[in-house]
Amino acid sequence: MASISSQGKDILDNAFAGYNCSLFAYGQTGSGKSYSIVGYGVNRGIIPMACEEMFNRIEANQESAITYQVTVSMLEIYNEQVRDLLNSKGGNKAGGLKVRNKPGMGNYVEGLLSVPVQSYKAIEGQMEEGTRNRTVASTKMNATSSRAHTVFTIMFTTTTTVGENRQEVTSKINLVDLAGSERAGE
Repeated sequence: MASISSQGKDILDNAFAGYNCSLFAYGQTGSGKSYSIVGYGVNRGIIPMACEEMFNRIEANQESAITYQVTVSMLEIYNEQVRDLLNSKGGNKAGGLKVRNKPGMGNYVEGLLSVPVQSYKAIEGQMEEGTRNRTVASTKMNATSSRAHTVFTIMFTTTTTVGENRQEVTSKINLVDLAGSERAGE
């Protein structure tokens, strides 16, 4: 079993410390972006390895004063429209979902499904569903190229309760698989 990459470990370390994190995979079509981010078969990518490590750390927590909550969402941006990959049964409107900005909250996608998960297996199931719903098409360089930017987001909340004092820290991890370019030489 492969261990988590240094990039995946750094993202988790920062998320556990309360920071928002993003990792982008970009490059030419067929260069292995989706393979690096998601993986294929037994060759797992950064998302599954990081998620498994995250739940290993959560399960190793021995402090009863600390609890964790994890939710995931997955979207794609294709032809300038945002689609929810985890809500294929009616969550996607004609024209796509709208990106909004709210003071104190920042940017968000209106109507995007955020699914609570309690284990790595639950995240794995959501990721598989989202991957099945991605837009793919044949190109001159790749027979099954993803034609969209895909964003897998993990909202990670740590709650520490000491007596009547309660502190919540939420970290957002964005793992992004950008659509490939066929014009790398231009």
